[in-house]
Amino acid sequence: MRQYVKGKPNPVGLKVFVMCATYGLPLDFIFCEGKGTDVQSPGDTSDLDLGGKIALKLSDSLQPWSSIYVDRYFTSELLFDILLNREVFATGTLMKNKVPKLTELQTDRDMKRNGRGSVDQIVRNDKRCCLVKWFDNRGVLLLSTESGKLPMEKCSRWSEKEKKYLDINRPAIVKNTMNSWVV
Repeated sequence: MRQYVKGKPNPVGLKVFVMCATYGLPLDFIFCEGKGTDVQSPGDTSDLDLGGKIALKLSDSLQPWSSIYVDRYFTSELLFDILLNREVFATGTLMKNKVPKLTELQTDRDMKRNGRGSVDQIVRNDKRCCLVKWFDNRGVLLLSTESGKLPMEKCSRWSEKEKKYLDINRPAIVKNTMNSWVV
């Protein structure tokens, strides 16, 4: 059951996926057993990757109208659609290669010209899913079935170039995500 995970300080050990409450209390967990075993969850999950299957399995115990926040390993549009059908809202950071096709967001280069705090948002035609790109030091992609860029607010961010804190725009989706991960 021990696994090798390249790039970790202790690369040999157990791989455990844990769902925690915002204050850090573990609610559910799954031991990763490696290749050859499949994470079982009700319904057809054959199109989901391993991260999506794990997030779906961990969310089986959630009550309707719950919200979950996941990192880029678990986030996908298909997973969020399945969770939304279960009445569970989801928000997460998204890898560039998982951005839905035919999505035209501003490039990092254009956003850098607009300055830190620039935001681009695309809402799906059915209004159930929102993709937001926020430029801080670099572009950050977030996908959500719960919130979008509005309301915008100011936040203080350190400027290495100017050696002082700057007030920049921050979309609601970023605020909600950061508040959920900070214990």
